[in-house]
Amino acid sequence: MTDITVRRVKFDFMDDLGPVLPGIDPVGETYLAAFSLTMPVLEPYLIRTMRAVGPRVTDPALAEDMSRFSGQEAQHFQNHRRINEIIIDQVGPTAGPALRAILDDLEREYRRFTDTKSDRFNLVYAEGFEAMTCAMALSMMRRAASGETTVGTPGTFDPWQQLWAWHAAEEIEHRTVAFGAYEHVVGSYVYRVVGSLRAQWNFQSYIGRLQRVLLASQGQPAKHYLPPWLATRGDGRRMYLRTFRRRYDPGALEIPDLVGTVLSMYPA
Repeated sequence: MTDITVRRVKFDFMDDLGPVLPGIDPVGETYLAAFSLTMPVLEPYLIRTMRAVGPRVTDPALAEDMSRFSGQEAQHFQNHRRINEIIIDQVGPTAGPALRAILDDLEREYRRFTDTKSDRFNLVYAEGFEAMTCAMALSMMRRAASGETTVGTPGTFDPWQQLWAWHAAEEIEHRTVAFGAYEHVVGSYVYRVVGSLRAQWNFQSYIGRLQRVLLASQGQPAKHYLPPWLATRGDGRRMYLRTFRRRYDPGALEIPDLVGTVLSMYPA
């Protein structure tokens, strides 16, 4: 288990999309904006999942980590929801309603999962998502540590970039929780691999729909793209594939010093 801190953070976002969609890297920018849009739907689903399986967890340390995981996720989606409203309001009269319609579909899907699917299904979905985002966050952190910039205006650290730095650092901090809960309650390696792939495909299909709307709103071709952290130079693909190993252990991952530096900026 790891030490997990629930940090109550509120970012002062801008009133325009300059830092969010500056047009420097349309594919990368629209991917992150699409990802942000899903957070107020996806993260409450993860919280519901942890609460639903809580009575089946007999390890007090894991139960405490699950509670803190939920606290962090709640802080994440509240901040994303604020910037998401700005994004939806400013991408135009056609794109805005189209984005809301896709998010309504996603909300209905996750509600259906909570109401009708088994704990095993929902736990493997949570673990598949968390394993993927941990690989994504580690890739982002390592690229940032090497001096690369992927979001916003180069040379700045605006609230949009701060949001992602904080969110990525906390994804890495609570990287063991969904895995630990899955192993404790379910424990099947084959189901973890199959279920994680199914969950990731499901989630990324919604990201793709949102991204294509955002691309069109910016005058870009509304094409299918691989997630930038998988498609670009770096070790994101390697870290992602490692999550499917039989002996995968997120607690054993090497964590960049930058993660601790970012977390120290946002005390509890």
